[in-house]
Amino acid sequence: MNTKLPPIRTCKNKDGAVEYHIEVDSEWDGLDSFVQYLQKHWQAEVNESSDSIYSRRWVLRSNDVPISVYHDSQIGNYFLREDGIDDQSLLEKIKADLMQRLK
Repeated sequence: MNTKLPPIRTCKNKDGAVEYHIEVDSEWDGLDSFVQYLQKHWQAEVNESSDSIYSRRWVLRSNDVPISVYHDSQIGNYFLREDGIDDQSLLEKIKADLMQRLK
């Protein structure tokens, strides 16, 4: 039985939003790497950032789509759309690109 997790795992949170969990790099600095990836490959710009003791939340905008990126010391790193719009097409493209790069 293969118990290895995929590099990017999706799930719905309690509010019904799709979360994209970055299983390959769940550390604090992994958020920095992911933000740099979004800036380089998706021309994302940081709109806000907040770092606490055990968590981080950054909001970037790419193609006029807000992307919230979180680090939680218990959960790891993940990204999602929190603007109430159901269109996940950009986040799905980001996921597909990451899956290709992480093969």
